[in-house]
Amino acid sequence: MIVAYALGSYANNISISAGEFHGGITIQGYDKAPENFQITGGAFKSNPSKYLKDNYEAVVESDSLYHVRAKTPAPADIYSLKFERDAVEVLVGAPTRVTTTLTQNGTELPDYGLELAGEVPEWLELKFEGNAVVLTASEEGKCDVTISAMVGGAIKTRAALTVNAVKTQPTPGPIDPAPKPVKPVIGNVSDDVKAEIKPELAVTEGDPAKAAKNIGDALTVEQLTIKDGNTIVKPEVAVKAANKLGTLSSVTSKDVVALPVFTTPAIDAYKDKTIMISYEVLGSDLKAKKPADVKVMKILGAENGELFTYASAITKDMDKKFTVMKDDDSGTIFTGDIDGYTMYRLALFIKDGGKFDLDGKKDGAVADPTVILGAEKRAPSGGCNAGFGVLALLLSLAALPLVYKRKK
Repeated sequence: MIVAYALGSYANNISISAGEFHGGITIQGYDKAPENFQITGGAFKSNPSKYLKDNYEAVVESDSLYHVRAKTPAPADIYSLKFERDAVEVLVGAPTRVTTTLTQNGTELPDYGLELAGEVPEWLELKFEGNAVVLTASEEGKCDVTISAMVGGAIKTRAALTVNAVKTQPTPGPIDPAPKPVKPVIGNVSDDVKAEIKPELAVTEGDPAKAAKNIGDALTVEQLTIKDGNTIVKPEVAVKAANKLGTLSSVTSKDVVALPVFTTPAIDAYKDKTIMISYEVLGSDLKAKKPADVKVMKILGAENGELFTYASAITKDMDKKFTVMKDDDSGTIFTGDIDGYTMYRLALFIKDGGKFDLDGKKDGAVADPTVILGAEKRAPSGGCNAGFGVLALLLSLAALPLVYKRKK
């Protein structure tokens, strides 16, 4: 038992840093201001929290005693702002949109603001559209632009983007952005459609072993690989599945753009609903002139796949369908000519627990390996019709002498 008395301004003059105390604690006339009475360690039957030194705590452990230790300071929030690429070429006179991502301690934040930090040259106009930066150059030039990210009106971090303005069209190359999931926008649809279609941000996986587990038994870890930090289906696996379809001309690896394997969070309210996922994709990676000509294949197994069906509008029945949208937050479906240098949003629709949901459960989540294909559709062979045509011709030729003889 600890019993101590303090009178007036006299200090208690007790210091405890170790030991076990199974009695009570009574400190009369105690004033915490004097530092002579400090409990910084030890184990106590009675809760000593009242008498602990600042920044210390008492935690009950398996022996049912209060163990005193220093508090673990809460880690400082770490914010990171990233552009879709660190350097961007813009064509003079043509607005170029660059998306950003802000994370807090590694978790992506959906809501944040952007503002310019510093100045930009007169030849460069800069605007912000949601979480994106729109750059327009009036002449050739090169500069670094620093952007601040704000949460709740406070600046949390900054990042720099190198801008290179050119008068000739940039050539797509290694710096082209890889397809990545973005938060989908369903657009202006009726309430009954909103009740069925549930937009959800996809979560990619950088570990092929975990990705293979997420998609059940559809693919093994050996059939997956890493590209741009995300797990994708190996091109040769997609080629086998595409050629087995029989509806496309011979597919090779150069015809395949693999989208990152993803899952979505399991949400009870989304059970048995159709989940909408969007990818930000460069026009050249869509490998088509019109949205309706884009070919998106769901990988269902090592040598099995099925094409998504194109939809020009979002309705209640969207399972196994896709559409192409403008790369903004308007939810506008794009129906014009696809420009290879423009970003678009490829929206996929997968019903929870359906054929295209490879986690195999009705749990409000979907798992997906998908590829875009550039091969042309195979033209019908018409073999049977041609055979009948030849046979009819032979019969008609055989009948000619008979007719001639009758006339004679």
